[in-house]
Amino acid sequence: MKGAPATMQPSAPPRPPALAPGMLLLDRYFIQGYIGGGGFGHIYRAQDKVLGHRRAIKEAFYRDPNTQRQFRLEAEFLINARHPNLVQGYSLFEQSGRFYLVMDYVDGHTLEDITIQHIRQTGYPLLETQILDWIIPICDAVRSLHQQPTPIIHRDIKPANIKLNRQGIPVLIDLGLAKLYYRGSQTIGAALAFTPGYAPPEQYQASGATDQRTDVYAMGATLYYLLTGYQPTESPARLSSTRLPAPRQLNPTLSQATEIAVLQAMSLDPSARQQTMGGLMADLQAARSMLTTGKIPAMSADDERPIPCTRCGTANVPAARFCMRCGTPLQSGAKPSGAPSESVQTLNVAKDEQSQLDASHSPDNHLQSLQPVPDAVMAPAPGEAHARMLPLPSPYATFPAAISQRLLRRPPADNQEVMTVLASMLAAIAFALGLLAVISGWLLILTLPALGLAAWSSWQWWRAPQKAPPEFRWLSAAILVLSTIWITFYFLIFHLIR
Repeated sequence: MKGAPATMQPSAPPRPPALAPGMLLLDRYFIQGYIGGGGFGHIYRAQDKVLGHRRAIKEAFYRDPNTQRQFRLEAEFLINARHPNLVQGYSLFEQSGRFYLVMDYVDGHTLEDITIQHIRQTGYPLLETQILDWIIPICDAVRSLHQQPTPIIHRDIKPANIKLNRQGIPVLIDLGLAKLYYRGSQTIGAALAFTPGYAPPEQYQASGATDQRTDVYAMGATLYYLLTGYQPTESPARLSSTRLPAPRQLNPTLSQATEIAVLQAMSLDPSARQQTMGGLMADLQAARSMLTTGKIPAMSADDERPIPCTRCGTANVPAARFCMRCGTPLQSGAKPSGAPSESVQTLNVAKDEQSQLDASHSPDNHLQSLQPVPDAVMAPAPGEAHARMLPLPSPYATFPAAISQRLLRRPPADNQEVMTVLASMLAAIAFALGLLAVISGWLLILTLPALGLAAWSSWQWWRAPQKAPPEFRWLSAAILVLSTIWITFYFLIFHLIR
């Protein structure tokens, strides 16, 4: 699966979660639900009965002494750390052979989800200034990891691991692949796991030799995704023949200084990157300080024409770069007419300074030239397990084209729409079977699920009418009305006959 953590060596089968909702851990933490997990452990949502706060509890089942030691040191760091952009740890204990770390529960959405939602609604990525304002504090948080007496290398920085809490503060939420780094020696307890697209070439090596520059690459790849809406090309592919499109080829509104900082961070050669997270943060702060917000210029009459999507046929607003329904790029690698121009975010740099920047930085820092990739992968790919708004295949994909086009002119945009469409179809089937009550009276009971499904799908369409295919909107309403009429008619006829 694209964007999911990959491993380079077989691991032990994952153990099932040990805690079920309703259980009480340590006579204090009431388990409310399961958040997620995998081969390294599980994370639960819990309520602290003593303090009344919601907590996230990380359960780990490491057998190797080195990894146990590493988990303890990571936990101790989170407990002692007081960085506003790192999840706060509270306590560490062992029970039934498993380690438990109690942490803050960060209530909010990941930057990956926020980006996908924004592209769905507007058709183009978030503003550069907003993204930099989120990422610069995260850089500072990672720098604090690197500056520990025993540096901690995160090794899995990506948009799905950064949450924006209810107060609008970005928080790095997961240190699940973090490794302790000893200068001059190999990282201990190195489970060779990573997220494709966000891992540099050295992270694919069997030695697991990673350092601060590994996180610099991942932070650059995270910025690349957020700024462009496209998944970064995987580093092994870049070492061969696939090239990384320049950010400004995918989003022409970006400033050149930000593009240069991102491309340097994503250099395949570790020595060509910023050598510390502080160096990358300084570059981003300099780029942010040169940005000012201006007005979007008025569009001409030609610019006001809607842009049709080649995949689903939706008419998009002129400024859109992605289809607002299915997420398909509308004009890959080119700036659409009416899109916010460079005057939206003006880079206050003299022309001679720009030419110096151009001369001193090549896209991949002498490793390879940078050309656009025609088949660049669109935004919602990294971390599909977290991307709840990914376009889904039409449930009518197996139908002949003429029939599928009549049934559904546009593919569903998310899971919720698929469920609502299926509810409408099931309601129609149940209603049709319920009509057979004229033959066998007990079949009338099938009209009840038809009523329920039609009512639920009609409610969903009412909540989000812009997402409702008109065929199914009317189908749900019709089944709701007809089911009510049929039940009433059946009982009237039944009583008249008696």
